[in-house]
Amino acid sequence: MTQANFLAQYRAELVSRYDWANSPERLERFLSSVAITLNGGNTWNHDGEAVTAAWKAIGGKGKPSKIALQSLA
Repeated sequence: MTQANFLAQYRAELVSRYDWANSPERLERFLSSVAITLNGGNTWNHDGEAVTAAWKAIGGKGKPSKIALQSLA
């Protein structure tokens, strides 16, 4: 389980669930805030069904915590 795996799966979840994610500019801006948070910042709220689905798709158990997401290699 890596941050790259999570981000790829999360991107796919967002595109499949939300119309706004089909805008490349909006999606990249949003994923940039996700990456900042995964690297110790605090710009993204990690709660949500798409987050949990991506977490489970890469082998995570239960609901992902910010600490668990940040600790991905």
